[in-house]
Amino acid sequence: MLNGYKMRELRNMKGYTTREVSKLTHISKSYIEELERGTKANPSLHKVVSIARVLGIKVDELT
Repeated sequence: MLNGYKMRELRNMKGYTTREVSKLTHISKSYIEELERGTKANPSLHKVVSIARVLGIKVDELT
């Protein structure tokens, strides 16, 4: 399961906004924000891989 708080922390450490992550991953900004808030659960593996790639981390670092 994706840890939204950790995702937000890693995104901020990289200096990205949710809009930038959205553009780079082709995932809507609102979906990124919902993941970070924990209101969206169980995103597809494809989405998690895309986010991890943009953040320059391994997928397991988002759990």
